[in-house]
Amino acid sequence: MRFSRVWTFLCTATLWAAPGPAAPSKPPYDVGPSALPQLFAENVVSTQDDEVGSTFSPDGTEFYFVKLDQYTNFPHLGLICVTRFRNGKWSKPEVVSFSGQYLDATPRFSPDGKAMYFSSNRPVPDSKVRPWRIWVVERHETGWGDPKPLPSPVNAPEQAWNFGASVTKDGTIYFSSSRASDGRLHIYRSHLENGKYTDPELLGPEINSEFYETDPYVSPDEHLLFFASAGTGPPSNGNRKDAVMGGGVLYSRGDLYVSVNQNGKWGPAKHLEHVINSFGDESAPTLTPDGKYLFFTSERSAFTVPMRPKLTYVKMEEMLHSTLNGHGNVYFISVDALGLEKGGQP
Repeated sequence: MRFSRVWTFLCTATLWAAPGPAAPSKPPYDVGPSALPQLFAENVVSTQDDEVGSTFSPDGTEFYFVKLDQYTNFPHLGLICVTRFRNGKWSKPEVVSFSGQYLDATPRFSPDGKAMYFSSNRPVPDSKVRPWRIWVVERHETGWGDPKPLPSPVNAPEQAWNFGASVTKDGTIYFSSSRASDGRLHIYRSHLENGKYTDPELLGPEINSEFYETDPYVSPDEHLLFFASAGTGPPSNGNRKDAVMGGGVLYSRGDLYVSVNQNGKWGPAKHLEHVINSFGDESAPTLTPDGKYLFFTSERSAFTVPMRPKLTYVKMEEMLHSTLNGHGNVYFISVDALGLEKGGQP
């Protein structure tokens, strides 16, 4: 259950390389209208392992995603990885220069492609605690720079968890934080004014609830806001009322939601349909640079309880060693299929 273990198990990996061939006239992810979720880059990005989170470079030829370890003891490890579209296919992923030692997660490019924001619990000098913090790393012609944690008031208070950042064209940052009095993750927004961030603003009840909200992704024009939400505990206070139940049994995991900005105000968040939300965990929504496709992570699989027909040992082994074994994979769907009208609600 990715959402329930988000507090302890998030990761990502990325690598810089010299610019390759000119970007193709048609982005490699452009497959035309896709009314149902499709698995992305099977056996390259989506594998038997645990992958989560993604972001494209502005030209669409580089795909960054997270590769998680699969052990349950601490500390966990998360690598930000990159694959490049070359000669009509995605290259073997590699780990970026600034990742590979700690638990890194949720890589997101700035709209201009000059910086990447990501989450990490890596140590900070002169701090005795290691909560999730939001980091930024600049991209230069010669490669990636050194990551730096965002200053207060974004990464504040010191022991609060802050992660899952997404940035608009004017520098406004959206992120999840546990700074509220209830200690739960909710979505905040901070404006960039004269090179400094304003005090984070807790988004209203149209977005935040009594449960958990995380992984916000805001479109560069601040028109669409996607995020994950779920809860923990008994059904009476566990999930949002429109979350999916598995066979009538509570399964605390994330579902994806979307809100449309009208006249500067976020509308009521809507539960995404079109089989985007499954009985598995969904997380890490993001849009392609052209805004045509929604990418997200899902732990959906062929396993159900009870299984019909009954599994044999051979079949169980086959399923466990397949891409759809219940670990995280990356999916995408056409935004047109979501029915989001410009200036209207879903």
